[in-house]
Amino acid sequence: MKQLWKYLPSLLLWMIVFYYLSERSIFRYHHLGAGVDIGLFENILYNIIHNGKAYTSLGLDGNFHHYFADHINWFVYPISLIYYLFDNIESLLIFQAFVLSLPIVILPTLGKLKSYYIIYPTLYALFLPIYWIQIFDFHPEVLWIPLFFLFYYFWQKQSRYWILFFLLSLMTKEETSFVWIVFSFLNRKTHPKESLFIVIISSLYLILSIGLLSYFYKESNSVLPAHLERYKDPWTAINNFHLFPYLILFLTIPFLFLPFRNSLVLCLLPYFFYSLFSLYEVNKTPFTHHSFIAIPILILSYIEVVEKQFSNQKKLIYSLSLLISILCFLNFGPISKSYSYRKEYLNRSITNNDYLILKELLPNQSIVSNIPQYLSNRNKIQLHLPNQKFTSDYYIYYQWKEGNTLPTPPEGYEFQKLIQNNIHIFKRKKID
Repeated sequence: MKQLWKYLPSLLLWMIVFYYLSERSIFRYHHLGAGVDIGLFENILYNIIHNGKAYTSLGLDGNFHHYFADHINWFVYPISLIYYLFDNIESLLIFQAFVLSLPIVILPTLGKLKSYYIIYPTLYALFLPIYWIQIFDFHPEVLWIPLFFLFYYFWQKQSRYWILFFLLSLMTKEETSFVWIVFSFLNRKTHPKESLFIVIISSLYLILSIGLLSYFYKESNSVLPAHLERYKDPWTAINNFHLFPYLILFLTIPFLFLPFRNSLVLCLLPYFFYSLFSLYEVNKTPFTHHSFIAIPILILSYIEVVEKQFSNQKKLIYSLSLLISILCFLNFGPISKSYSYRKEYLNRSITNNDYLILKELLPNQSIVSNIPQYLSNRNKIQLHLPNQKFTSDYYIYYQWKEGNTLPTPPEGYEFQKLIQNNIHIFKRKKID
């Protein structure tokens, strides 16, 4: 019983964070502040449930394509069971909040000192990337975070269960293969057999992933393979190097840059490399889901450095880390005005009435829209992109600010009606 009381602080903290992540993301979704990817995954899950295939028309320039032309994440299939039972985005956001908050109750199992029961769970609970991941979007690859923590727990315990969590984490996204290849290299001397197993499986899985991506990309008839356009001009990407330090700063300053003293952080070299050479800002900032892969590795690296290298200065380090984490959370976290990098969503008071109307609008019809994430519970939904022809039955334009000039609808569409003074519906013209 005394041992169970040690877990009480982390359990209470987990309950608070789990509720907060769920409530804030659902609130933001209801008030039309979600990103497009949340619609992409709802559309994928909808098509898995209703058509048996992980297809969507969001992403990849609006072409109808298999999700594996974009990324290799096998968890979209088991997650579809959640959507089958609870066919709404809210259930997905609650599931993601559970996944992201779960390490709070995993961390106390990694050690027997008080710091594992209180300090490290608190630092994780204040770590801003988990809020940036959760509140704006939904991404199943965040399963990597608790799975890596669980892998590391069993790896330290020398339990064969590490194999299970290694394999499960590998399936979250194709880029995790690079992490495991580096991990096997780092442990080749201390764990030669295990490292050989990891590098062989990871390399084979990477080859399989590239093969699947290539196969489904060709099937989608897209101009470029998924995300390859981000790396077509590395010199321009390097010219935008000024964005990259912010990524490093926000990810490591709560941990006083101490993770860089641990060799485990070398597993993030591939992540830092493709972030640096990407043309897209989303890969160079910590404000998106792309930082998911770094979260468990940075925290575990910090823990090992503090416990093994700074045992005599732990109180000072804990105090500084907690102080910086609290200040970052207050100034840049979800309770601050600077939290949203999508300022247009905050310029107008939006009630959840608009969200309710959109979710029930034109059921079973194909739609193109500037807010496809709120119309994704159907077979075909497309994002309105410039200079592109569409064949959807309807064009739905959501007007963010009253008085804004309406854009010209896509070619072949005519105005049908207006709802709530800001939901404009255009119908595709009949061809005689």
